[in-house]
Amino acid sequence: MVSFHVEPTSKCTLECPLCSRTWFYETFKKRLLHEINVDHLVDFVGAGAPIGMCGNNGDPIYHSKFLELCRRLKNNKCKLFITTNGSAKTTKWWIELSKILDEKDTLIFSIDGLEDTNHLYRKNAKWKSIMDAVKCMNKGSCTLVWKFIVFKHNQHQIKDAESLSKKLGFDHFRLEHSDRWLNNKDLMPDEKFVDTSYKQSQEILDNPNFTTSISAKCMVNGKPQKNLYIDAEGDFYPCCWMGSYHYKYKSVFSPKTKMFNIKDNTLTDILEWSEVKEFFDSTKQFTSAHECCKIKCGVKNG
Repeated sequence: MVSFHVEPTSKCTLECPLCSRTWFYETFKKRLLHEINVDHLVDFVGAGAPIGMCGNNGDPIYHSKFLELCRRLKNNKCKLFITTNGSAKTTKWWIELSKILDEKDTLIFSIDGLEDTNHLYRKNAKWKSIMDAVKCMNKGSCTLVWKFIVFKHNQHQIKDAESLSKKLGFDHFRLEHSDRWLNNKDLMPDEKFVDTSYKQSQEILDNPNFTTSISAKCMVNGKPQKNLYIDAEGDFYPCCWMGSYHYKYKSVFSPKTKMFNIKDNTLTDILEWSEVKEFFDSTKQFTSAHECCKIKCGVKNG
């Protein structure tokens, strides 16, 4: 079964330093605000698809019709995995969402610390608003996950945060080791909490002779089936990395071609195009793969 990674909207209330949305605003002094058409998405993904909702730029809950979107997808028997910072929605809104999601769905709250630290990276996050959201969702049946990115300023709070997650009724507490401190070493946690994959990524960029094996994360049994990405404008990409500002204009999937929007295509239409087939075939070998695939899917340490 094909699964999808969907960015419902590019809108967000936060200003996280390493977010692409923040970078774009700081670079160009403007916002690109989009949200996916509910009818187009529901028609494109079809019935029963597992769908992860997150994004390169936005937080899914800020789509103006997010509750309708979830309701329509659930009516199509889709399994939802929603990742959010959890801020700035009313308790009434969260109670309605809790009624739409069921035991097959997962809601992931990205909370990087406790009340005195979460906002240091997740700028503009509102602690009380997040806690209200958690309490509302705990009344529903979906699985609740607390995702905690480790930084220098919050690493001492891991045990306390995990303890709080249990008191609040979370089903899982998940640590995420990250490279979101690369442009600000003041954020860098202790080595044991560092995702060291950035070292290989840099070597791939610097050394044209570097090679390793590759395991394309979008491929299942040789076919593109896993977490295929649809951004807030409705454009299709193999993954969210390929749909990022850094790579979206550097492949056959460039939105400039206007060839791969879900409004005008089925998934079969897109995957049957010869240049798309060539792209996915290229991911089977490290030497032929796109730079993005080499960096994100090159097997660590060979």
